[in-house]
Amino acid sequence: MISDVLMEKLRRAERRIAFVATQTVGVMSSELTEALKEIRFIISALSPEENKSNDGSITVLFVDDEEIIRRIGTQILTRDGYKVLTANDGIEALGIYEQNKDTIKCIILDLVMPRLDGMQTFRQLRRSAPDLGIILTTGYGEEEIRKRFGGLKLQGFLRKPFSAGSLSKMVKKAIGFTDEKG
Repeated sequence: MISDVLMEKLRRAERRIAFVATQTVGVMSSELTEALKEIRFIISALSPEENKSNDGSITVLFVDDEEIIRRIGTQILTRDGYKVLTANDGIEALGIYEQNKDTIKCIILDLVMPRLDGMQTFRQLRRSAPDLGIILTTGYGEEEIRKRFGGLKLQGFLRKPFSAGSLSKMVKKAIGFTDEKG
């Protein structure tokens, strides 16, 4: 994993950027705030968890068109003890789900993707698996998502950038939903 020295350097950079962001205004402040969110996301993803959620017998499908998001999500969930499959878009996700539907207990699904977006993928998955734990991820705010998709049978949504802790917690919740129903 990442060394303690590198993690400390990353945390120092985070503190310095946070300080400078409070001393600036306008576009520069906005850019620094976004960079700070990204650094915090990386720190969270790379920080070791105290204990694993399971022994690798539970499979999670992580769907996002951004490779870095898939890699970090996979790292977090693998560290938590899950087996992780990944897909670049909705079409690939549906194929992977079909091949592994007996073992996948949760799907993390990005809203905005090429070819087949998150909502279209969600609707197709719901038709074949009404009780599957599905988590939607997006850069949109929670209020906007609830307004647009409030009537959907989602087990949760994560706003990007999300922390390792929030991803882990949401996946546990979604898997609990699946286990209760299935």
